Amino acid sequence: MTLGLALRQRGIECVVHEKYGHYQSHRTAFLIWSYAAAELANLGVPMASVAAPLEVLEVHGRKGSTICQMPVGRISRAHGCDSYEVNRKRLAQTMGDMLGDALVRPSCCIGAAVDGDRAIAQFEGGGSDAGDLIVGCDGAHSVIRKVLHPEADLELFGSGGWIAVLDEHPPGLEPNRQMEFWQPGIKAGLADIGNGECRWYVAMNGTVPDMKAPPSIDDVRAAIPNAHPTLQAAIDATSDDQLVLTQASDLLALDPWFDNRIVMLGDAAHATSPYAGMGACTAIRDAVVLADMLAEDGELTTTLQAFQDRRKPISDAVIKQSRNGLDMSASHSRFKAWLRDMKFSHIPDKAMEGIVESLVCEESP
Repeated sequence: MTLGLALRQRGIECVVHEKYGHYQSHRTAFLIWSYAAAELANLGVPMASVAAPLEVLEVHGRKGSTICQMPVGRISRAHGCDSYEVNRKRLAQTMGDMLGDALVRPSCCIGAAVDGDRAIAQFEGGGSDAGDLIVGCDGAHSVIRKVLHPEADLELFGSGGWIAVLDEHPPGLEPNRQMEFWQPGIKAGLADIGNGECRWYVAMNGTVPDMKAPPSIDDVRAAIPNAHPTLQAAIDATSDDQLVLTQASDLLALDPWFDNRIVMLGDAAHATSPYAGMGACTAIRDAVVLADMLAEDGELTTTLQAFQDRRKPISDAVIKQSRNGLDMSASHSRFKAWLRDMKFSHIPDKAMEGIVESLVCEESP
């Protein structure tokens, strides 16, 4: 939908085919850093109505005490835009309304091909659509990726957990704040996402919940028996049917991202795990960069190669950073956790500002 809005803003006609007739069967939420939030705001997305600006990211170490507070709001605004904790369903509904008739759903793509100067997408039920270019924005389990790279598979981490969105704030969660809890083998978090809602997650390093069994809040309690009281209150307020199971995986950016009149972006081209909080941000920036390049009206193959050359190094760096983030925040080694907590507890203000800047600004690797 970001790509659809960006193309339309640049005067390029497009149609967005969405697989499902609904936006989400379960509510989830995520963090969008400043550089990606600015792109959405520039497209006219009313961020304040779908999200809460993040002021402070508060990190708790292995013993539960606060080891640092990251000034995300101040640094984000210094670079032009707040970072936001976003209700994913509310954002999707808002952007879908903005696209209007350009959004077709449900419309499940099952394949794609090129015939001369036309790219043709095939859909479930026998329908098709044709255009100058097909862009696969269809996520980690991309159909378009299978067209371009039939042998490419996600690399599973053997890690996973649970996420949920609540219509309330547990005692102890301040507005415009995210709390993270780095325990041996566990990374957990809790954040205000606006509109009186909050999100929480519990991710296990090296363990995956039973993805075939119905999610159970008792499984969450068993995984993190010594949860911080604020997180525990959120878990206790969650019903089984609000839980969403997760399993971490990634895929280093493929080469090439395109063939003829078919191209991929976002998780279709470079799936990342959630441990750096940059998957959606990278996809949003992909979409805007591609729209900018297509608007220059150059030769298509040259344009798509330039798009890949610009975005692939950044995407690969994000994937590697996310892998390192899992080991750093949820290491099973008590010595590593002690060393990490000591380091974060004694970071000078200037160095902390540099860390936050590296998050809120997309930088070249």
